[in-house]
Amino acid sequence: MRLPGCTQDPESMSGVIMALIIKFRKVRNRPVIKLVGRVIGVDSARFNKKMESLVKKNDKCIIIDISETQFMDSYGLGSIVYYNTLMQRLGREIIFYNKNQNPLSFISRLFEMTKLNHVFKVIHSLDSM
Repeated sequence: MRLPGCTQDPESMSGVIMALIIKFRKVRNRPVIKLVGRVIGVDSARFNKKMESLVKKNDKCIIIDISETQFMDSYGLGSIVYYNTLMQRLGREIIFYNKNQNPLSFISRLFEMTKLNHVFKVIHSLDSM
């Protein structure tokens, strides 16, 4: 799939798109979920499970690191929209961290095309929190 204005298709951006790897850490006592590879329907169940556990822990803020996310399908996008909405309803927030500021990256283009870059809080440095 080639996005408008994108010079490469997702498969050629860094070789082979790998299955979703989910990493977890804390930064300044805030949970950070790093999504590496692709976020698609078949892989999203693990992401949803991790998010459910974090939502139940009542963290005021959850950071989702999308810096190394190479591809996201509609199911993955729907999941992050759902959790963003859920957190807002609970008076909490999700912050998307993307150190990859390349405007032609798949995730940057995806957020721009869907106008989610105006809905989500996206930061490019963890120092800006």
